[in-house]
Amino acid sequence: MLLVIYSMANKTTKLYLYAPDGDFLRPYIEREISDVEFVATADQADYSCAVISLDAEAPQECSMVLRCPVIIGTGMTGMGMEFARRISRGMMYHIKDSEAAMSVVHAVDVAKAVRLSLGDEGQYVISDGCNHTIRDVAEALAWRIDHKRIYTLPRLWARWLLGRRMLEYLTSDHTADGSAFAEKYDFQPQDVCNYLRTHVYDHESL
Repeated sequence: MLLVIYSMANKTTKLYLYAPDGDFLRPYIEREISDVEFVATADQADYSCAVISLDAEAPQECSMVLRCPVIIGTGMTGMGMEFARRISRGMMYHIKDSEAAMSVVHAVDVAKAVRLSLGDEGQYVISDGCNHTIRDVAEALAWRIDHKRIYTLPRLWARWLLGRRMLEYLTSDHTADGSAFAEKYDFQPQDVCNYLRTHVYDHESL
């Protein structure tokens, strides 16, 4: 849980940000919102925002709730990090005949969504708005991680190598419709898979 103080013109706006992955998102928000300072308490907050997973319970103290699918970015956590670790170790597999779908959003765009909705109230879903398959996302991550190769397995073998929990995840849809937020705030997120394959990283990249 983090408190963000956002200075805009001559006015200082205090924003309480509830984010279980706040440490991961912090540098993205610092880059998106100038003169931002993170502090530990929410006692003097003027506005509040939660950045949480799709199925998480929204904290009552937050007037704006942004529900996110898997967030991709440097320092990512959750299923995005699990994919990356498995790919790096050669323990990620595609499942034969599975075209399960998956929504994602990049941390850069999560930070933009926080800025765009500053001071407003409501609950919204945000995503990159693209129709990815789990295979698409895994291959884009593998391309970024030294062009790793992901092999395809029949379900029986995959269950033995991956375990039931991971197999169920890889063969189920995990989608989210972020169109309401995109329309209201003219939010134009980037295609995460395209970003992973084409972004030229340098010393200033996150």
